[in-house]
Amino acid sequence: MFPLGAPGIGLVLLRLCLAASLWPFLGSALCSPPGQMMFWAVIGTALALLLGLLTPVACGLCIVLAGLEAIAPVHPLLVHMVPLALNAVALVLLGPGAYSVDARLYGHRVLTLPDKR
Repeated sequence: MFPLGAPGIGLVLLRLCLAASLWPFLGSALCSPPGQMMFWAVIGTALALLLGLLTPVACGLCIVLAGLEAIAPVHPLLVHMVPLALNAVALVLLGPGAYSVDARLYGHRVLTLPDKR
């Protein structure tokens, strides 16, 4: 579903909050040895969320990032990971909304099924 109006704006705000909550991962990404790859993965995920491009995939990456941070030996952001993962799950279940690239690429098609005879 790609809701318009207030629900669509709410989904834009949810995508914006989820992208902004990836900010602390940038600092922890630079501390780890494969930091460059993690840094660009976080940047790409945040941009995909902001645009609403492949939103379920970007939310899945958020959940993976939260899981990787949970097992990180450096300094896990436990208080930060649970809301991030829950917001990502909520966005996967709700969809990207009408104000997204996904809606332009895949949305609002009418399917007509033939009658069974």
